[in-house]
Amino acid sequence: MTEKVHHIAYIICVLLFIAWRPAYAADETISYFENLRLSRLSDHAVEQSILKKHTIEQLAKKISHYYTDTLTVIRQKAFYLTYKKGLQSAHSGRTVAVRHLLIACNDADGGVIGQVLRYLQEFSAEDFDDACKIMINSKISQTRMSHYKELALLAGYIHTGMKDLQGVLMKPNLPVQHRWCVSLALSRMGNATQTEWCLNRVKKAPVNSDLVAYILPDLVYTRQKEAIDYCVNLLNSDAKLCESQNPDISEKINCAYLIIPLLAPVIADFPVAIDALGDIEGDYTQALQKVRNWFSVNKEYTILQTTF
Repeated sequence: MTEKVHHIAYIICVLLFIAWRPAYAADETISYFENLRLSRLSDHAVEQSILKKHTIEQLAKKISHYYTDTLTVIRQKAFYLTYKKGLQSAHSGRTVAVRHLLIACNDADGGVIGQVLRYLQEFSAEDFDDACKIMINSKISQTRMSHYKELALLAGYIHTGMKDLQGVLMKPNLPVQHRWCVSLALSRMGNATQTEWCLNRVKKAPVNSDLVAYILPDLVYTRQKEAIDYCVNLLNSDAKLCESQNPDISEKINCAYLIIPLLAPVIADFPVAIDALGDIEGDYTQALQKVRNWFSVNKEYTILQTTF
């Protein structure tokens, strides 16, 4: 009798499983997210299939409720797929993606906010319409939000929120890190006073690996000639003040070798190629001399403004 009951129970479980499974299997996207909820494991092949089968409009509509899901991993994946499909889309579709990605600015998880703000840096400034700019402007005064620097720099990149940024500078006891990023953003929008302030602070700092890794990229972000000129001037020094990125090399190296990859993406017709890993292609010594010669001839070089 007991064996018969177990057999019947097994049959019922099988039937229930069969009845339940099509609720998700009928839609690959929904099925993927629900499996992700249970397993926490991503599947690159399925994600590529989802991206291929949907327009950004279709995808965003289908996964919009996941942007505010209770599980962080679900929200992260929803924003990630939106970002990937957005970059694959034409201009209008990219704007749709940006609008949905900006929802992450209200996320409770700082990691989600930071990741999505970095995603947004890969879009063109033209992909941000007025609605997107309004969303960004509404956050500029909230200096305590996670990854505020990335938000401020995004505003500077797309040239929005100038008055709001200037208002932040007027706040009493503004932390220096906020003053720095807001000044960078205003500099990117052409504010000469803020460019001068940023540059003067940098000139007081010692030239070393930390300056090259953490400060000079901010100067390059401004795309201002004075800021770029300062970086170019550092190329002409032969002082060995930076740590090598090669762990097998203990002695210090010329910082110029680390500055070249910072300048290459933002200078038109840059004379030296940089590989996919961000390293100088070919012989470093020859590359440095080539770059020095090029800048000595091309003093009025063109600074590219179309990327973050």
